[in-house]
Amino acid sequence: MTTWGRDKRRDSVDERIEDAVFALMETTDIPKIGVGAVVRACGISRSTFYRHFDSVDAVVKGFETDLLANMHDINSYALKARFGQSELDPTPTMIRRMELLAERRDKIVALNGPHGDPQFVHKATILMHDHFRDRLADVPGSADYRDFYLAFALAGHNNVIQYWLEERPDVAPEKVAAVLNRLFYAPFFLDEGHVRANPASPFGD
Repeated sequence: MTTWGRDKRRDSVDERIEDAVFALMETTDIPKIGVGAVVRACGISRSTFYRHFDSVDAVVKGFETDLLANMHDINSYALKARFGQSELDPTPTMIRRMELLAERRDKIVALNGPHGDPQFVHKATILMHDHFRDRLADVPGSADYRDFYLAFALAGHNNVIQYWLEERPDVAPEKVAAVLNRLFYAPFFLDEGHVRANPASPFGD
């Protein structure tokens, strides 16, 4: 586990195996990826593979576990900050989340693709739902409203990230963080009477 989602120094063989598995995942379902194909792709022996991983599925699960652990570390740091209007700007923690996703873009796209792990998005959504629920715990109002709002907002949050990684990787992580912070938190800082009379775009700089 790493602070702020920074990669720890990893074994080069681990990285080669992981790279090979995720490259194969672009065209092949995980259960159909054989160890033989992996070792041929990264130029190692089967015994070397099994010294590092028990199975191809373990390679994928290891990547998922590491990514989610890094997100958890970032979330824990974010909870130390007081909730306020600064959330409307791209916070350091949201920026770091987006940097982490950008650094691992190819693997995340493969993981979320037709041959990836359909459970990963669910696990990531639960992690972020729990975080944002804790982040908003001190905001007054209905707990039911908050939970439904989080379900709505996280669906958009996930779609924005998927669109960014798949279609617009040219956009900087800082800009995506700014978009997500504004879309996610703006409703908590609207004066209802004022906004009904004078609607303002949430997309302003």
